[in-house]
Amino acid sequence: MLTDEWIRETCLALPGAEEFFKEEWGSTLYRVGGKYFGMRGRDNEGREILTLKCDPALAEEYRERYEQIVPGYYSNKSHWNSFLLEKGGLEKEFAAGMIRHSYELVRRGLPKKVRDELALLEE
Repeated sequence: MLTDEWIRETCLALPGAEEFFKEEWGSTLYRVGGKYFGMRGRDNEGREILTLKCDPALAEEYRERYEQIVPGYYSNKSHWNSFLLEKGGLEKEFAAGMIRHSYELVRRGLPKKVRDELALLEE
């Protein structure tokens, strides 16, 4: 099971990752360089979700393969997926890879100066 603590530890282990609580959404967001790569909250039906950025081709493939993965809640449906956490069944290794994938997609879009600063954190 993907617990809040596991999600938090996995996200914050990434270089430069930050966590903050967005009061108006009632959600915890994870960001790098000021851009968010993950959101842990609830959808409009009250289901527990983790929303992550994803390559559009992969996003569609994962939605077809896993019933626990749906188009991103309150996000661009082509580029974001939401994991329905209550359904369970997703291995931690897979979820950790998706968190890293989301982080890397966002990181690549940051200004070069910020990417260079993040690279220094990895050394």
